[in-house]
Amino acid sequence: MKEKLTNRDIQAQETREKLLRTSMELIAGEGYRNVTVSRICKECGVSVGTFYQYFSAKRDIIVLMDREHNEYLGSACEIVPGKSARELYLDFVEKYMERIESSGLVLSKSLMLGQLEDNVGDDEAGVHLQREFLGKVLARGRETGEFSAAGSMTDEAFFEVFSVTINGILVTWFLNHEKIDLKPYGRKHLGRLLELLER
Repeated sequence: MKEKLTNRDIQAQETREKLLRTSMELIAGEGYRNVTVSRICKECGVSVGTFYQYFSAKRDIIVLMDREHNEYLGSACEIVPGKSARELYLDFVEKYMERIESSGLVLSKSLMLGQLEDNVGDDEAGVHLQREFLGKVLARGRETGEFSAAGSMTDEAFFEVFSVTINGILVTWFLNHEKIDLKPYGRKHLGRLLELLER
């Protein structure tokens, strides 16, 4: 039997959620480096000590945001019966680009910078999901004859090219966001990778 939450428990949950939501909004609007714990607490009307009751550091916010991204990514990594390997791959690319675009430029950049500069986040989980899903798509494509079974492109080699391409797309978008529509740009360049498999 589940214990009934006390008013204090409910208030603690609400405070934690408010800190988390406010942190995410500030980071999304201003960037990870530009937001301090003091600023988050001021916006929430709580003391800095209260923040540290729920989080060990500001980096915990990025870890939670990254986890949320990976949960979404997991739902995008579904092998749907009846779809071709090509369709599965392009659906995944579409969902991935939608997620990045919906996260917004500043938040996406903050997540990437947090991972690069502070080794923040759980990027290994996301990498594992992508690698596993793409491996299944490649296996299906080889079984159905969509992708060349005799080709020299291994799953790992394809994943490396895929990862480098995504990172290049994101950096290009960060630098030229006013000129680039991310979804079509990402679909175009990630879609071209299929040519490596269809030879």
